[in-house]
Amino acid sequence: MTEKPTIEERENGPLVVKGLTRLIGPDGTEYETKPVMALCRCGHSKNKPFCDGSHNDAGFKSRGGTPAGIDRVLVYEGADVSVSFNPRLCAHAAECARIAPTVFDASRKPWVQPNNGSVDDIREVIAACPSGALAIVTESGPQHLGKNGPQIEVMDDGPYCVSGVEHPAQAPGEAAAKTKFVLCRCGLSGNKPYCDGTHHDKGWTAD
Repeated sequence: MTEKPTIEERENGPLVVKGLTRLIGPDGTEYETKPVMALCRCGHSKNKPFCDGSHNDAGFKSRGGTPAGIDRVLVYEGADVSVSFNPRLCAHAAECARIAPTVFDASRKPWVQPNNGSVDDIREVIAACPSGALAIVTESGPQHLGKNGPQIEVMDDGPYCVSGVEHPAQAPGEAAAKTKFVLCRCGLSGNKPYCDGTHHDKGWTAD
């Protein structure tokens, strides 16, 4: 195993993960890990989350398409805490609405209202946001909280949620977290290798 886990893109092929010891399925079950693993990112493998070579028949391409969501940092100011959000990074995990619905409500404008909840609730949301799209605004820049890594968690009908591992490519957008991000596994993202939420918009499922 390598000292630090790494993720590499194979051109027009899978994500090659080295040295990772925690790979968690959508139901919370941990997969048996190997020193080197190839994870599907075309969306067609019959052995998800692992690659079975289906990308060849599917004609998968490592790049292409137009990214969903603008690459721009929006700031929502509150009396005790302010929150930043980059739409380009959002994977639509909806942890924000689940944990603090009075603060985060997509049916309302502005959709983030920090004064409607506690600082602790907002910090819990920031930690649970798998993509790093949400952050706490500080004088030194965005503060991204997260789970202890390194690990990859497979989101049900969604992307790979990565923590504690460095980016496999150029950062997915402005003010992105350094070691918390989401990687596309449906093959539809316009911001590959990163997820841009297209799986949600297209209704992609892993089955």
